[in-house]
Amino acid sequence: MRQIIINENHLEDIDIESKVIRVKGLILNSKGKILLAHNNFTYQFPGGHKEDYEEIDQCIIREIKDETGISLEVKEEPFLNIVTYDDNYFNTGKKVLNSIYYYRFFSDENPNFAETHYDELELETDFDLFYVDFKDLKSFIEKNTKEGHIDSKIAKEMLYVVSVYNEVFGG
Repeated sequence: MRQIIINENHLEDIDIESKVIRVKGLILNSKGKILLAHNNFTYQFPGGHKEDYEEIDQCIIREIKDETGISLEVKEEPFLNIVTYDDNYFNTGKKVLNSIYYYRFFSDENPNFAETHYDELELETDFDLFYVDFKDLKSFIEKNTKEGHIDSKIAKEMLYVVSVYNEVFGG
């Protein structure tokens, strides 16, 4: 698994007030399309926060099921882990170590909204799912960032994930 550590504010471990572990899934189908979520006024890969009792493999299965209604099985370890030392986590003023694990999945199962379990924020911000051609994903992200439909920080992260994905798996 490839790992990148982002620490733009040069925080030390002693500065960190809390740690957050998240997971995200790149779900591709046999038609070369990738499933994206639109939530909280931005596009992103489906996923979410790890609960204290979970292993990360359990977390990604639960989060994908909760957000897409798709039942998946972990067959590969995460291909990427991005660790960010954040001195103002989501504008809370808290210093947080944020670790996101990225998984790759293949599935032709369509989202099943009857099986989803959205949290309060997802319900309030009209959580939605749709497919984009994987070969067009980079230009989709860039275009929607310019138009203000993707948070620039999330867009930068997504572009990096796509780049690493292409390096690791050959596009």
